[in-house]
Amino acid sequence: MITPGVSAPEYGSAPEWDVFISYSRSDAGRVHALTSALQSCGLRVFVDDTAVDDFASITATITEALANSRVLLAVYSADYPQRRACQWELTYAYLTGQREGDPRRRTLVLNPESSSEHVHPVELRDARHWPWPTASAELDRLAARVAAYVDTVAGFMGDAADAPCVPWLPAPARTGSIRFIGRLAEQWRLHTALHRHRAPLIAQTSGGRSAQLRGMPGLGKSLLAQEYALHFSSAFPGGVFWFDLHRYEGAPSEAMESYAEQVSTVLAALRGSSSRSSLPGLLSHLAVTLGERDAPCLWVVDGVPDGLSVEQLDLLRGPHMLTATLITTRSLRYSSFAECVDIAPLSDADGYRLLTSRRAPQGDLDRAAALALVRDLGGHPEALDLLADLSATGDFVEVRNRLHARSPDVLAVRAVSGDGVPARRPLATALLPRPLSGTDAAGDVLRLLALACPAPLSQAALEDVLSSVDPYDPWEVEGLISEAVEVLRGSGALRYDSRRPPSWTVHPLLARAVHRYDTNVARQEDLRRLLLHTLVPGSLGPSPGAGTTGSGSAASGPAPESPRGNPLERAAAFDLQVELVTRVGVQPLPGEHGSLREALSSLHSLFATTREVLHRVATETAAPLTLPTVAARLINIHLRPFLTTWHPALQEHETDRPSDVSPVEHERGWKLAPAMRADLAELREPLTSAARELADLCGVDLLATSGGVA
Repeated sequence: MITPGVSAPEYGSAPEWDVFISYSRSDAGRVHALTSALQSCGLRVFVDDTAVDDFASITATITEALANSRVLLAVYSADYPQRRACQWELTYAYLTGQREGDPRRRTLVLNPESSSEHVHPVELRDARHWPWPTASAELDRLAARVAAYVDTVAGFMGDAADAPCVPWLPAPARTGSIRFIGRLAEQWRLHTALHRHRAPLIAQTSGGRSAQLRGMPGLGKSLLAQEYALHFSSAFPGGVFWFDLHRYEGAPSEAMESYAEQVSTVLAALRGSSSRSSLPGLLSHLAVTLGERDAPCLWVVDGVPDGLSVEQLDLLRGPHMLTATLITTRSLRYSSFAECVDIAPLSDADGYRLLTSRRAPQGDLDRAAALALVRDLGGHPEALDLLADLSATGDFVEVRNRLHARSPDVLAVRAVSGDGVPARRPLATALLPRPLSGTDAAGDVLRLLALACPAPLSQAALEDVLSSVDPYDPWEVEGLISEAVEVLRGSGALRYDSRRPPSWTVHPLLARAVHRYDTNVARQEDLRRLLLHTLVPGSLGPSPGAGTTGSGSAASGPAPESPRGNPLERAAAFDLQVELVTRVGVQPLPGEHGSLREALSSLHSLFATTREVLHRVATETAAPLTLPTVAARLINIHLRPFLTTWHPALQEHETDRPSDVSPVEHERGWKLAPAMRADLAELREPLTSAARELADLCGVDLLATSGGVA
């Protein structure tokens, strides 16, 4: 809107402006005084106050005003990067200047914040970046500086459609998607990462020229890279080189072979002749060719698989200093390769816009169902796009019911991109980093995280559950979980929860895929029961003695069922008590006598027996139980810490035994033997207490009948 009282000369049918003020509506109070100061200097100022928000398209009025303005003045507050309209306006001015040889030429930045970290791209933190004036006189001086700068800028920004085309190799060029939503802020972060070297003092880093887009399948990494390459192509007049490795996920060697073939194709296109050199040789030849062309270019390696070595990763970099390198990958294990731009799911607003792009909701119920779908899908763009197609012929309430129905799976179809190309495989199966069928640690960790989703699980919780199931030994669990986490990080499946480190979670759609496509459903059910019991102690029933007061009188409310009422539980408690009272731990190990290795083996056998009893009772009855609480405490609080500490320590000592020394003699000479015997003695009291609890459950006290420890 033209500010009241301000006239503008006509250029044809469109008014001309000296300054276009771009601002967030939260800064409207500041903008009024700024506008008045600029007008006092004789400047023609365009200020839009029609409240273009994040749901609206950019109006023709704004586009026309930008094309007929000399410079854009961005009031770059902390809210500015969050407003799509602001980011679009800034991009327009920035790219206009870039096509003219200086991306900062058409853009002025006024920063009301104390820091400049929120300002993107990094070049805008440098020249013509001014703090917000705190007094009227300072505002007048600022307006005079703006006026002086405008006098040096000839002509207007013009139509963005006038941008020249740049070559794409190997052909064909990517064209983006008409369904691409938002992501302007991510594009600016990406541009900053690739050009940080241009302002090393401002960015306080010597990095730049390389970046990586990371995220789980279906978040739009490739599309974002395409949109960036298309929108910022004027920054790369030497061309865009695009290498596609998507089909080689899980096959790093084949991926590098394909990359070499594509590099050879590019070299042949630029030089007019092919080469049979190795990949390093091809890159060397290409570096010479790019140097001769002497123009900045963009080098994109799309779909980089997990499992590449450092040497292989280095070969993915553009071969010349004129190239900016961008890779896309689902792996989280390449952090040292380049600056990371992690792709998050869409916000509720952007997700709603994508979901309703084919049909607007009809009525409040339909709108509520559409918003619920956005949240059900966790803002996942590919899933939202699939359901947008479904909703074109049905209401959102019906589509949501179909999403949650057991079968058929509405996500088990091949998505079609905006250019009509089907996806490589259905989204439902693409989300799973690996088929789930066995009982390996990575699969079990993924199952547990899916069961807990959306809540995170800590390292300790994962250790407690896996220690309670076969085939894991207690001293191996910590290392196995660390290895499993690394495997899942490589697939992009994990989300690190920084609020409660070390904790992880997974995306809701990945959890859904685990629930639906895990072929070992019995394993999943075993883990579910144990996880519930770990997170909520006593969730399967009251602890012994619950429901009575200290004096023995009944507590208020209905009396609980006697803990001896379940025959299966009584029998299991008796079996476990037999094992417990006959083991070292409850029965003391004589000082200076008895084998520590045999003591460890005995306790490990008890650990395995307890785990088996816990599994049997938890899976064979649905009645409220007390035994799982006792068994889980015995395993995770008492046995596992002792075994985890002393098994590897004793094992390490045993490996150093000379051939002419007996195992018993070697063990007696171990300097840590007294400490282990002391810990074993301390274990006696909690194990005896557990035996008493088991006696209460089964009705037979073996310690009392055998004259055991009081």
